[in-house]
Amino acid sequence: MDETHNNYIDTFFRCFTTTDKVCEEMITDHMLAYIMSGEMILQSKDRRVVLHKGDAVFLRRNHLVRKTKQPTKNGEPFKGLFLHLNTPFLRKIASQIVLPDAKADKGMLNALHIPLPAHPFLTGLFQSLDKYFSTGQCPSKELVEMKLHETILILLQLNPKLGSILFDFIEPWKPDLEEFMDKNFTCDLTIEELAHYTGRSLSTFKRDFQEIFNDTPNRWVVKRRLEEAYLLLKQEKSTPSDIYLRVGFKNLSHFSTAFKKQFGVSPSVI
Repeated sequence: MDETHNNYIDTFFRCFTTTDKVCEEMITDHMLAYIMSGEMILQSKDRRVVLHKGDAVFLRRNHLVRKTKQPTKNGEPFKGLFLHLNTPFLRKIASQIVLPDAKADKGMLNALHIPLPAHPFLTGLFQSLDKYFSTGQCPSKELVEMKLHETILILLQLNPKLGSILFDFIEPWKPDLEEFMDKNFTCDLTIEELAHYTGRSLSTFKRDFQEIFNDTPNRWVVKRRLEEAYLLLKQEKSTPSDIYLRVGFKNLSHFSTAFKKQFGVSPSVI
């Protein structure tokens, strides 16, 4: 098997893969990631970060990110551990500890990820979590909460400024729909997911979309992807097989058919 996933109570996760695996997701909870082997690439629309063995990072909630988990060039498989820090638990912790006064700077607030320094406390935490997965022992709910509590205290000791991010419970404003769609039209997202990620109910999303674009989401996304494909073919002299995945299509034949329908010519002659 080239890929395995372990999940404990939707809180502790471990991923192992011997091949490149790409997933796109909205990070709805703060997340801690630790790379035990291999590499992981984090990519948003305008940022790209490569994480290596031993790297630990804090990922802020409410970010759409593409994660590529891959073995190294010498064949070392990817193995990573992930902890989700959900808001109800953080609210509970906030009432139990003395919160640090340090405030996150602008760079931290806008960062796709916040690197964490190597530290024996952090290494020990992840080694203890890995033992649950490697031995097949499922921790109790109480033990999970204890580990999460330990995680928060370690994070605050390593970087007290994280407190103002961890314990910021203000929900974000609804993203600008036109800006969001222009940045994410190539992403593999359903209409329901687009509505969720833009902070709207499905009916509100469809209504707002019609008012802004005068089109349905599905038709607009296909047209926008085809327009982007046309530009790439024209400007980069790429081939259809080079770009159909980049612009969000899953099937070359479907891409070619849709392209010819919109522009009247096959993409191979552009």
